[in-house]
Amino acid sequence: MEILAINIGEYWSEYIWPIFLFIAGLGLMVFVHELGHFLVAKRVGIKVQRFALGMGPRLFGIKRGGTDYCVNALPLGGYVKMLGQDDFKPLKEGDRFAPGSFESKSVGARFAVISAGVIMNLILAAVLFIIIGLVGKNFVAPVVGGTSPGDPASQARIVWQDDQKSDDSLGLKSGDKILKIEGDSIVLWACGEKIEHFQDLMMTAALADPADKYTVTIEREVEGKKRIGKTEIGLKSSGGVLRFGIALPLDTVFTKLEDVVIASPFRENDRIVAIDGEKIERLWQIDKIEEKLTGKCVTVTVLRKNETVDIPVQPGLFVSEKVFHLKDGAIVRGEIIDRNEIKVKRPQPDGKTKDVRLNEFTVRLADGSTRKILQDDLKVGLLGILGMTPRVCVLFVSKGSPAEKEGVKPGDVIAAYGDQRTPTIEQIKEISKQVKDNGVTITVLRDGQEKKITLAPKKRNGQFRIGIQMVADPTTPVAASVRPGSPAAEVGIPEESLITAINDTKVGSWIDVYNALKGLTGKKVIITYRLGEQEQKAEIAELDESLFRPEDYSFRIFAGDVAFKPLMVKIKQDGVIDSLVWGGRVTIKLVLSSYLSIRSLIRGWVPLDQTAGPIGIGTIAVAVGRRSFIDFLYFLGFISAAIAVFNFLPIPVVDGGFAVLLIIEKIRGKPLSARVMNIVQVVGWALLLSVIVLVTWNDIMRLVRNMW
Repeated sequence: MEILAINIGEYWSEYIWPIFLFIAGLGLMVFVHELGHFLVAKRVGIKVQRFALGMGPRLFGIKRGGTDYCVNALPLGGYVKMLGQDDFKPLKEGDRFAPGSFESKSVGARFAVISAGVIMNLILAAVLFIIIGLVGKNFVAPVVGGTSPGDPASQARIVWQDDQKSDDSLGLKSGDKILKIEGDSIVLWACGEKIEHFQDLMMTAALADPADKYTVTIEREVEGKKRIGKTEIGLKSSGGVLRFGIALPLDTVFTKLEDVVIASPFRENDRIVAIDGEKIERLWQIDKIEEKLTGKCVTVTVLRKNETVDIPVQPGLFVSEKVFHLKDGAIVRGEIIDRNEIKVKRPQPDGKTKDVRLNEFTVRLADGSTRKILQDDLKVGLLGILGMTPRVCVLFVSKGSPAEKEGVKPGDVIAAYGDQRTPTIEQIKEISKQVKDNGVTITVLRDGQEKKITLAPKKRNGQFRIGIQMVADPTTPVAASVRPGSPAAEVGIPEESLITAINDTKVGSWIDVYNALKGLTGKKVIITYRLGEQEQKAEIAELDESLFRPEDYSFRIFAGDVAFKPLMVKIKQDGVIDSLVWGGRVTIKLVLSSYLSIRSLIRGWVPLDQTAGPIGIGTIAVAVGRRSFIDFLYFLGFISAAIAVFNFLPIPVVDGGFAVLLIIEKIRGKPLSARVMNIVQVVGWALLLSVIVLVTWNDIMRLVRNMW
């Protein structure tokens, strides 16, 4: 009985209640929209024959005053049927309209009726936002969570208000608070330049022109003091959406990684309070701690259900993102200052050519010069020391994937994939591409034992995958691959070698190898390794910085095996007046944003696959409903404003199309001919149905891409 109660509770919170909220919210929006048409129609003397919620067959209702108030079988949409209205009946020249019909009224009266639905949707949105302003709602804080090399935010030059120059004037940093954005944006002009939450930041970028630049005011805390600075930031396209290149800020609270199987000592809602006794209040404070790590195990203290728990964590060793290992063995050190997608024509085996997208990186080298590097020139690897790349192990397994179904587990070390011993990540991807869904054998090391598993890669997002996330094996220092032209290759260390000692220091992990090499710069290095049962030695005459530099590596305490909740800030207005102003401003902002989104789609700045239809909106609504009721109300307000915008677009058969026809009638002094009106109606329905099919197709394909 207890299990049954738990299941019912989970189904209620995960499915029943969110779906009910979605249906009720949709019904409310339709009711309010149609109520607007109904009330104004009655006010101007139009006879309303039916006020219906839902589509399809009539379920129940009452008839009063000549109007049928009813609920229909399909809980989608709704309509007001006025005398003389028939969307599917062709008009005929010389048609006469009965008194009390829609067409018998003046242009002004009909325009008022048409506009009333949209106005009511805007009023609903404003009312919801006013309520939210009074109650308060958590939003993602307007704080920089991080930047990536080459993104606009990472290259922004900051001018500090106190005129004091410092080494931290290039690029936004984690923890910077965004105070204001200034620029030529209609949204900023209409709604103000103050940034209240992270969504404001994303919206400003997404709705801008690609060539736009904005002046951003930030606040940064340095050694307990706050500094105010300004910088100019451009935009970049990512996944078809324009962005500043600023990552979402994260809190110190762990969240659940959905749809994956993972082995982590941390639990959902654990809050980090200290690391090795050093107090942690913000996630970016961990960066300073990581700079001092030597590879030893650290103690992470978390607050779990009002009790502190100490958890030992072994930091991982990673190559700096400013180090690039080229295929010819050369090492380039620098910082990515620009990355652009380029296309090249590449010959195919059948003699034809194919357009291939490559990432071109422009790197600023240590001497100030720049160099362009293609992604194809980079030897991909999670970690490499002297050109030796570790084996890979499984970080987590996607639920429902081939790997999960066949028993692959987090922590498994991949000893072989197909015929390839100690494969690299790139080799695993290539083999999966070759075997496709025909099946492949993966050999894993688990608890010191080899285990062979046969599975079939599955196609996802155009690639064949088995459903695992891989990282460098942090334990045994086996050289899974040796990069050609590297120091290890030059002294003859073969692949699959087990490194056992550096000079006189025995090593048992890659961290041991790193620490042993740290103090040998300028000295001779003897690497002892074992291949099979035979132990051999390789000698590097002198270890200089071109071969190994400790600064090229860093330790991370959390790296992919955990996720954190977004850093939130509660926005709540002080009183009714403030809430009215805030709610109105949010409504205007969302209306303008909806129009700018349509403009971006028309101009091709945003790809069509970014649009969402009924399935996509329903999926989002259910997900939001799971979070909280107040979050759902905000989403409902957003959708109500968006529906108002869509309904008033100049598309025939929606309210905006009818409004345009009424304006034309007013200018001409008479309506368009029946023939023209019929053509407009057919074109309008064809266009509307095409849009519905397109966005629904996008919804379906998005669901397919997210499924194994």
